[in-house]
Amino acid sequence: MMNHIRIESKGEKFAVVLEHGGSTQEMDVRDAYADAEDYAFYLAQRLKMDVYYRGQKIDPCSRS
Repeated sequence: MMNHIRIESKGEKFAVVLEHGGSTQEMDVRDAYADAEDYAFYLAQRLKMDVYYRGQKIDPCSRS
């Protein structure tokens, strides 16, 4: 997983993190997982990257 976006638990919130070229940048923190997921897929679509949560790639088509 070189360049990707991931969602991480951060206490009771969820961080959206961009990892690109070995650098890591926290893009935003959301109160709910669904909000973090929406933002992660928004970024992923524009940056042409995959989204991961808990080490697993998640697919926008399989969203709950």
